[in-house]
Amino acid sequence: MGNNKTVSVPVTEFVNHTQLDDASLPIVIVGTGPVGIRILQSLERQNTKQPIVIYGGEPWQPYNRVRLSSFLAGDIRWNELVDSQSVPDDANIVQHHNCKVVHIDVDEQFVIDERGQRQNYSKLILALGSSAHVPSVPGNTLGRVFTFRDLKDTQDLVARRVQSRCTVVVGGGLLGLEAARAMARHNTQVIVVDHAMRLMHQQLDDEAADLLKEHVLSLGIRVYLGSGIDRIDGERHVESIVLKDGRRIECDTVILATGIVPNIELAREARLSVGRGIRVNDSMQTSNPHIYAVGECAEHREKIYGIVAPGYEQAEVAVHSLQGRKTRYIGSIAATSLKVVGKSIFSMGRVGEEEYTRNFEFHTYVDTSNSIYRKLVFSRRRLVGVIAVGEWPGQQRVQESITNRRLFWPWQIRRFIKTGELWNPEESSNPVSWPAHAVICNCMNVNRGQCSQVINQGCSDIEQVMQATGASTVCGSCRPLLAQLVGATIKSLKLPALKSFFVFSLVSFLFALLALLWSGARYNLSVLEPLQWDILWRDGLIKQISGYSVLGLSAVALLMSLRKRWSRIRWLQFDTWRYVHVAIGLLGIVALLAHTGLRLGNNLNFWLMSAFVGLLLVGSLSALFMSFQHKLDAVVAKHVREKMIWLHILLFWPVPALLAFHITKVYYF
Repeated sequence: MGNNKTVSVPVTEFVNHTQLDDASLPIVIVGTGPVGIRILQSLERQNTKQPIVIYGGEPWQPYNRVRLSSFLAGDIRWNELVDSQSVPDDANIVQHHNCKVVHIDVDEQFVIDERGQRQNYSKLILALGSSAHVPSVPGNTLGRVFTFRDLKDTQDLVARRVQSRCTVVVGGGLLGLEAARAMARHNTQVIVVDHAMRLMHQQLDDEAADLLKEHVLSLGIRVYLGSGIDRIDGERHVESIVLKDGRRIECDTVILATGIVPNIELAREARLSVGRGIRVNDSMQTSNPHIYAVGECAEHREKIYGIVAPGYEQAEVAVHSLQGRKTRYIGSIAATSLKVVGKSIFSMGRVGEEEYTRNFEFHTYVDTSNSIYRKLVFSRRRLVGVIAVGEWPGQQRVQESITNRRLFWPWQIRRFIKTGELWNPEESSNPVSWPAHAVICNCMNVNRGQCSQVINQGCSDIEQVMQATGASTVCGSCRPLLAQLVGATIKSLKLPALKSFFVFSLVSFLFALLALLWSGARYNLSVLEPLQWDILWRDGLIKQISGYSVLGLSAVALLMSLRKRWSRIRWLQFDTWRYVHVAIGLLGIVALLAHTGLRLGNNLNFWLMSAFVGLLLVGSLSALFMSFQHKLDAVVAKHVREKMIWLHILLFWPVPALLAFHITKVYYF
């Protein structure tokens, strides 16, 4: 099974580097797990000119450890295990498999592998991963006691699976349950033992864990909770285990799935700063600025992440940092989103019961007939944690809401309590599930079907979809939806010069509100008053100038709206047009003040002024909304923005007719 691949590099290839600068020395990666390979792939995508040397201690080509349980269960084949971990075929990349690094010289900047070969480096990235934690109990070295961490463990368990009649899995976490499912074949009795009072106690609460336990029991797997293992009995091989409460379980196989221990010995011997893991800063640098650490071996802000997703984030930060780009890793929100023993489990953010204080509120939805359980944790109406058992179409959108700290409204929370959904069905959780005719980009009138078509034809990232369809090339507000369609993640986009845009919008809104609440400017009571400012409304010429100014600004604003609706208009950035549009709205209010004193008037004048003020009020409100829409969910922001824009357009329809009557009345009568 697998392709044993060892690449040997002559010592002379990278040895005599004393006369070379840092740019000529290679980047060395130690570790061929998913995170180490992600670093390599990221460097390759960015066309790094430096040589890259990667070391792996296992005798296999790189494989995806995350899918080992599926491989053990027989759900996937070898090629599916290794395809995603393929290393680019590039002469600039040198691979060493089955070749551990045994020493790091931080002063001279070189590593030595187990064959005694020396390799200099400009930057060193440690993706050492972790090892299985083996509890210190008597009998843990007996035959047929296994751990479940790497491909060798998996091979051993595949061979053992067909012979075992009773297997005990110690550990009721994610890995333990997956190992139990994989071993429950060929009439093998499988028992899960955990010292905690519930399964997956770090990810689930009591109700969710009970639902998961029912599902595990339905598969024929027995579960013993609330008592850890005391010892493993047997002469040469396992014969039974004894729990701390005295219960004895007869068995012939034991799998220890009791957590991980970060691999830090190489870093410790190199005198790098270590704690539970290799300590790193926000740039993923260790105590030596030329050495980085990522993944399960890294300790960032006293925290170690035992899952792969944070490792991928750390890998991207490390690559950007070693190339001199400013970037920071501020930590990851722990998320578990997998099928556990065939049951969909989703857990993310603040889910521990001990974390609930009076500053948090949580709401649950239970559908026992469909074995669905969902729990949301809020802090000041922002979603900070979620637990879900069972399929949930809205899962991806919920995950994005936690990541970007989206604000939720009371009616959304009430909807969740009643239906288990935070959004209306038509506000689907993911545009992937939208009907083909559903519009993704209003500016260019691009629907979901058009986007999906170009994605199926090979467009694999947002930029390619934008270029092929024109979507998100105008205002950019639909960019998060495109990200979901192509399976990417993207931070919410803020408007450039956001503060200036907000101030302009706020001033426009306050002036429009003033026109509604204020009775208008008064005429002077005497010609003796020093400031005769009411000449603005008494002098016919001045009144015509201000009136035509209002008319001209309205016409310019109308023409500017074509930038968003006529694809042939492409000069200047859309954000520039947006700012000018807001500025014209503000000038329009000033022109109205000069023309009318912000008096609403009577009859025809009243209706015309009401239309103008309503138009300006809704327009400024819409602009204010755009100032903070980046804090809201993309789909919610899209729907609110659409409604406000349509109201703005609706209020404009009477204006041309009312203006025509007004001008006719003034000149005819």
